[in-house]
Amino acid sequence: MDILEEVKERLAYFNASVAHVHVETALEPDAGAYVDELPLDPKLKEVLKGLKYARLYKFQEEAVKEVLKGNNVLIVSGTGTGKTEAFLIPVLQFALKGERSVLVYPTKALARDQLSRVMEFAKGLGVGVAVLDGDTPREERKRIYSDPPEVLITNPDMIHRSLTLSPDFRELIRGSKHFVFDELHVYEGVLGSHLRMLMDRIREFQGDVQVISSSATIGASPYMFEGLFGLPGKVIYGSTRRKGTAFHVLVNSNGISRWTLSAFLASFLVNKGMKVLAFVDSQQMAELTAKIAKRFGVDLEVHRAGILPEERIKVEERLRRGEIPGVVATPTLELGIDIGSIDAVVMAENPPSYSKYLQRAGRAGRRNRAGYVFTIMGEDPIDSYFLRRPEEFFNRKLSPLPFDTSNLEVVKVHALAFLLEKKAERLEAFPELWRKALLLLEKEGVVKIVNGVVYSTRKAMEVFQRSSLRSSGPIVKVYHGDKKVAERELPVALYDLYPNAVYLASKKTYVVESLDLARLVAKVKKVEEDLPYYTKPLYSVDLKGFKELESRKVYNLPVKYGEVSIEISVRGYVVHDIYSKRERSAGEFEYDDPITFSYTTKGMIIKHPLLSEFSLVDGIEAYHATEHVLIHAGRVVAGASLTDLSGISYPSGHVVIYDSSVGGSGVSKLLYERLEDAYEVAKDIVEKCDCEDGCPKCVYDPYCGNNNKFLSRRKSLRLISEVMKGEVPKEEDVWGESVR
Repeated sequence: MDILEEVKERLAYFNASVAHVHVETALEPDAGAYVDELPLDPKLKEVLKGLKYARLYKFQEEAVKEVLKGNNVLIVSGTGTGKTEAFLIPVLQFALKGERSVLVYPTKALARDQLSRVMEFAKGLGVGVAVLDGDTPREERKRIYSDPPEVLITNPDMIHRSLTLSPDFRELIRGSKHFVFDELHVYEGVLGSHLRMLMDRIREFQGDVQVISSSATIGASPYMFEGLFGLPGKVIYGSTRRKGTAFHVLVNSNGISRWTLSAFLASFLVNKGMKVLAFVDSQQMAELTAKIAKRFGVDLEVHRAGILPEERIKVEERLRRGEIPGVVATPTLELGIDIGSIDAVVMAENPPSYSKYLQRAGRAGRRNRAGYVFTIMGEDPIDSYFLRRPEEFFNRKLSPLPFDTSNLEVVKVHALAFLLEKKAERLEAFPELWRKALLLLEKEGVVKIVNGVVYSTRKAMEVFQRSSLRSSGPIVKVYHGDKKVAERELPVALYDLYPNAVYLASKKTYVVESLDLARLVAKVKKVEEDLPYYTKPLYSVDLKGFKELESRKVYNLPVKYGEVSIEISVRGYVVHDIYSKRERSAGEFEYDDPITFSYTTKGMIIKHPLLSEFSLVDGIEAYHATEHVLIHAGRVVAGASLTDLSGISYPSGHVVIYDSSVGGSGVSKLLYERLEDAYEVAKDIVEKCDCEDGCPKCVYDPYCGNNNKFLSRRKSLRLISEVMKGEVPKEEDVWGESVR
C-alpha cells in the first residue's frame, strides 16, 4: 500500500489521480479427488505425486474424467489455477496407451515455451514429446516422421501450411486422435474463423477427433464451442479468478496524455525496483511510449507485431533473465510466454475487452507474489463511463468469442489449401460455403472447374504461399531502402502508412514517402531526431453495396445485418503535438489525389427517425454522434476493441456499423444481437457527460475520419431518448451523402 500512496503523490504532479483501487484476493479452487482415486496408469500416478500433485482440484478431476471418456471439453479457469494439468494428465494417459495427441498453441513462441513444462511430466513415463514448427531442423523432422512422438506440439500456422505441402505431416496429423487448443481466448475475430476452417481440413469435414481446449478468460458456451470446432463440446468451469492477491488501480488521467502518464508510471515503478510490463493496443503507441520513458530516464524495450521475430525473442529472453527492467508491448505478451515474474502491469489504455484486461492483469504478481495493475483511463466515452461506475469495470461478464464462420475471404484460403492438397476434387465434395468460395476463386483465375471437377491453376500456389491465418486482408510491406522494416494489413495499413505519416518501428522514427497499393509496398525514410509531433489520417468512408442476411426491430427501429461493401478514401492527415497537455490538432493537410481502398465485410444498417425539430445540420450532428457512441458502447456490450468496428452516418438517419477487418470478424454481429443494451450504454454516456455539446468523454472518436466535426452530444441524447421510447414512426428509406 506504500507504493500506492507514493503513486498518488507522484500522479498529482501531472494533475492526474487514483480514481479507484480494487483489491483482488482469491483462494484455492475447490478440492477434488486424490490422484490415487483416479482411473490413471500407476506410472502416471507416481509421476504426479512426485511433482507434488497428490490431489487435484475439483474442476481438474471433472476435466480429466470427461476427457478420458472421449468427450470434447472446454476448460475455463483463472490464471495459475491449473488448466494445463487438467488437459495434460489425460493426454499423458492416452500416450501410455499409444494414442497420439497434438497440442496446438496460438504462436510458435508459446508452443516452444511450453515444451519444458510438458517434458517435466513426460520424462518419467517414457513418453515421446516433440515440437514441430517452421524452426524444427530437417533432421529432427525426419526423426519425428519416422518415429512419431505420442505428444506433438505445434501451432495453427504450421498445420495450415504443412497439411498442403507435406504428405508426412498430413499422415502425422490425421493419425492423431486428440487435439488440444490452449489459450482459446486468442481465437477471436478472423483468427477464430481460420481455426474453424482448419479444423474442417484436419477432419476432412467429417472425421472423428477429440478436441480439448482451455482458457482463463472467456465467456463460453457449448454453442460457441461447436461454432469454433464444428463438434459438440462441454464447458467445465474452475475458479473464475487467478490465485493470489492483486491491487487493481484505475487512474484518472484528467486530460493528460495517457502515453506520457504510462511512460512516467512505468519508469517510476522501475526505479522502485519493480519489473514492469506496459501494455498498449497500437504498434505506433508502443514505440511512442518507449520513447517518452527514455525522457524519464528508463530504457524500456518494445515487443510488438510487425517487428522481426528474432527481435521479439531477444526481448523475451532478456526480460526473463532480468537483463532489462521492463517492456512496452502490444497484445503480443498477453499470452503465457515465460518472461519471469512481473511485479506490475501498466495499461496505457483501457484494454479492448474485459477478457484482455484479465489476461494482461494476470501477468502481474505471479508465483505467489502480490501484483500491481495500473490502468490509465482517458477522456473517451467508455473510460468516462467506468470512472463513474468503477465497480462495474471489475464485475463485467466475459463476452463470448466473436468470430464469423461465413467469412468468405477466410474460406477461400482454406478451400484453396485443401484443393492443392488433393490435387483435384469434385465441387460437390465441398460444403456449400466452400463451393461458393471456390466459385469466387475461379473468377479470380486461381482455380478452374471442368465438368464439376475443381483444379488449381499456375496462380494457385503463389496465392497459397501469400496466405496467412493472422489476417484476412492484403499485407503491405514497409521498406527503408532495400530493407523490410515492418508490415501492416489492409485496411489498417491505410491509417498508418499514408504519405508524410510519422511511422515508428523498433524505436526508430520514419516518415512515409509513398504508398503503392497495387504493389502492396510502402517506402519510408529514417529521421534521426525525435519528432515533436505525430500524425493521424483524414479519411472518408462510403457504403458501396449491402446484401441483407437478416433483420430485426430494435426499439421499433428497422435494423438489417448483412454483407457490406466499403470504400475508404484517405484525403490527407492531421498533425498533433506529442507533448501538449491535450491532444489538439496542430494543422490539417490535404492530398491532391486521395488514396482509396475497397473491400467487403459484415455489418448492420440502422434507420433512425428524422425528428421534426431537427434541421439538416441538426440531423447530421445527431446521427454522426450516435454512430460514434454506439461504436463506443460496443466495447462494453460486445467486447469490441477500439479498432474492431467502424461506422458511417447519413443525413437520412441511416447509421452503418461494420467490422473493420476484410470479410468480417463477428464483432458487429454480436453488437447487432445486443443493440438494445448498446443504446442503454450510449444513453448513459451522452446523458451523464458534463461538457457543453460534445467532447472526448462522450462523442469524440480518436479514429474519426473527419477529425470529429459535425457532432452534438445534446442532439444525440434527444435522438436516442426518442428511439428508446419505441414509438418511431414509419418513414421512407431515403439516403443522402455520408458524413464519415
